Amino acid sequence: MKRLSTIVILLCSALIAGAQPDTLRVLAVGNSFSRDAVEQNLHELGAADGLVIIVGNMYIPGCSLERHYSNAVDNVPDYEYCKISADGRRTVRPRTELAYALADEPWDFVTFQQVSHDSGRYETFVPYLPYLLDFARKIVPEKTKFCWHQTWAYDSDIVRDTFVIYDRDQTKMYNDIAEASRKVCDRYGLKLIPAGTAIQNLRKTVFGRNSITRDGYHMNNTLGRYAVACTWYEALAGRSVEGNDYAVPFMYDAQIPAAQKCAHLAVVRPFEVTNPGMDNPPANYDVAKIPSYTLPDPLTFANGKKVRNARQWMKRRRSELLSAFETEMYGRAPGRPEKLHFRLLRENKDAFGGLAVAKEVGIYFSDDESQYIRLLVLTPRDANGPVPAFLGVNFQGNHAITTDEWVSMIGPDEYSRYGRYTEYPRGNNARRWPIELILSRGYGVATFYRGDIDPDWDDSFTNGVHKLFYKKGQSYPEPDEWGTIAAWAWGLSRALDYLENDPDVDGSKVAVIGHSRLGKAALWAGATDQRFAMVVSNCSGCGGAAISRRAFGETVRTINNQFPHWFCGNFYKYSDNEAALPFDQHELLALIAPRPLCVASATEDLWADPEGQKIAAEEAVKVYRFLGYEGMVQYHTREGGHDIVAYDWNYYLDFADQKLSHFSVTK
Repeated sequence: MKRLSTIVILLCSALIAGAQPDTLRVLAVGNSFSRDAVEQNLHELGAADGLVIIVGNMYIPGCSLERHYSNAVDNVPDYEYCKISADGRRTVRPRTELAYALADEPWDFVTFQQVSHDSGRYETFVPYLPYLLDFARKIVPEKTKFCWHQTWAYDSDIVRDTFVIYDRDQTKMYNDIAEASRKVCDRYGLKLIPAGTAIQNLRKTVFGRNSITRDGYHMNNTLGRYAVACTWYEALAGRSVEGNDYAVPFMYDAQIPAAQKCAHLAVVRPFEVTNPGMDNPPANYDVAKIPSYTLPDPLTFANGKKVRNARQWMKRRRSELLSAFETEMYGRAPGRPEKLHFRLLRENKDAFGGLAVAKEVGIYFSDDESQYIRLLVLTPRDANGPVPAFLGVNFQGNHAITTDEWVSMIGPDEYSRYGRYTEYPRGNNARRWPIELILSRGYGVATFYRGDIDPDWDDSFTNGVHKLFYKKGQSYPEPDEWGTIAAWAWGLSRALDYLENDPDVDGSKVAVIGHSRLGKAALWAGATDQRFAMVVSNCSGCGGAAISRRAFGETVRTINNQFPHWFCGNFYKYSDNEAALPFDQHELLALIAPRPLCVASATEDLWADPEGQKIAAEEAVKVYRFLGYEGMVQYHTREGGHDIVAYDWNYYLDFADQKLSHFSVTK
């Protein structure tokens, strides 16, 4: 009986042991690029596939093979050793020697890489790599396999001066990296992890068209890092990553299979860029193909009851709609920061050939002044008192809206706070800001660069204002928290906070204006901040003034695929699902009531759906009329394409003359 019990126990133990998932141990000897690759997602991809992955990363920022070699020779405790254990627990050991990490686990794989800027220069690998391999072989088990981490090419739209050796050309950099990787793997018998090819594949898809880096070099915290981890997983685990059901936080569903496919193709064809064929479907410009739709009624509560009077609209229905837009589309933004403060940086009372009083004002959000707006404020010099003003965000920097050399250029010391920055020539965008015309009509102009608030690419919200408002332990906005459009709108409100205190500006008569994506931001600013006395949307399209349910030109899917940072995470679920939206954009326009609203488009700008914008404006008029206001909504169109020109500005100035001078916000 005792023997039988022992046999049963042994059998059970064997069965239990057999049921345990396999274990893979991976040590990366690298730098910030290996941190991008292994410290997020790799362990989780294994767990979702029944594989325990123990991960180690020996990290020194920007570390080269030469420095790794020196550290090994002299046994220098130079590394931050991050380890992710079998249970997913993460520990960090500072001041660690390379020998310590190599002996810490019976590693299945040990990987090396070159510092990114030299990763396409094979001649920089020797003699350092051969010595490192010999050094490691004396410490690790005989079974350990050595790998080469093929890093990725820089984003050439962001990074320019730092990769001169590749002629500032992303394709050349990738080709050089691929060739150097081939040589080193052939010469030393290394297993390749083709992360660089996976990223180049991803750049061929709609998801990688904008940018998948957070600064031009390093992967963003969502799609970029996930794609690299997928490549490591398939290359090392020997299992296809396609179909892995690890749900990555803050990525939407369509991005996950795209990253997996690009990684899989890279492992199959490690030195060949493959177009996975993942793109948006062709835009629909055929009126006959617009789906049948029914617009929700802004004057009906969510419970189906009708709004009976203006008080119910202003006190209840408006709040209900605003909350829905916040939760499902734009995202909730913080209020005015407690530490908000202003500083006059420069002033010229005889600027622009004597036409203007010009000021540059710093708008700071915290005591450390790490994030701030540099607001350019121009008012007519001959004004007899505070003037109404137009406030808008600009695309290229304050200096780009004028050739006047008094306006400051963005300094090199400021570039780091943008994550990336393309230096545009002075006056490069001046035709969109006819300053002399605006001043001559008796209006002021105030503007700031969009990057002062948040950059316009998916940097995982690491470079803009979002990080100032994270809760403890938070590193990314929640699904119902603000995206970039809402952040720009929030910045417009902070600029208005200042303008209300500028003695040369009538803060009760500030019109918010924006073109294209900045028109989307202007509309949301006007909806959320009732201090704006007038709102102008120029060619704002989907997510702005155009009806989403028409799915004409730019669509919700297109936006979410190419610009996943624009709106909140909850908005992803409405891709190709516009009918499920609990609102549509005519209701956004209605939230601006009863203030003057101008919606503008251009006949050839089909991407922005001029007809859809017109319909939205006409539907919004019904709410204005319900509130007792006629003539406060104007739809303006002109011949031409996607732009804002002097013709448009003249129209807006005429509209302001009629409405803004007679309508100011009561404080």
